[in-house]
Amino acid sequence: MKLLVFSDVHGRIDRARDVILRHRDADAVLFLGDGLRDVEELSFPQANLTPISVKGNCDLFFSGSDAPIERMLRFGSLRVLMMHGYTPYDVKYGEDAAIAYAARRRADILLFGHTHERLERYLPEGSDLGGGILSDHPIWVMNPGSLGHPADGVPSYGLVMIERDRVLLSHGQI
Repeated sequence: MKLLVFSDVHGRIDRARDVILRHRDADAVLFLGDGLRDVEELSFPQANLTPISVKGNCDLFFSGSDAPIERMLRFGSLRVLMMHGYTPYDVKYGEDAAIAYAARRRADILLFGHTHERLERYLPEGSDLGGGILSDHPIWVMNPGSLGHPADGVPSYGLVMIERDRVLLSHGQI
């Protein structure tokens, strides 16, 4: 299974369209917020690729969408938690609170945006989640970076490959 993940489009819908067309073999397209108005207009019915979205902080006043601020999805036996990451976990100051929350929700994969910085992280079972709390299952963590205003100047997106219960996280660039 192939999941295409992107975030923080900030008006660069051309880049989002390009990424979706490059990966039209994706099983799902996941958008992590900030540019929701544009992204919800994207649809590729011939490939059954309508983005599944959550709201980012810049989307809060876009009342034309019913996208939630977080979403739990299941792909096979794996639970994927999508969020933008601005509240209440404010990942700009570190992702630990969001990871601890994902662990409490029993997520296997945490996807978030907001920082505009790429991140791939694997926490094996028994990892310290802070405050003396140890994870009781492995967690994969990804931030795809930003298609609109990347922190390092290189527009990026994420790919999550799932085969049986094995997970591979990677990034692509435009």
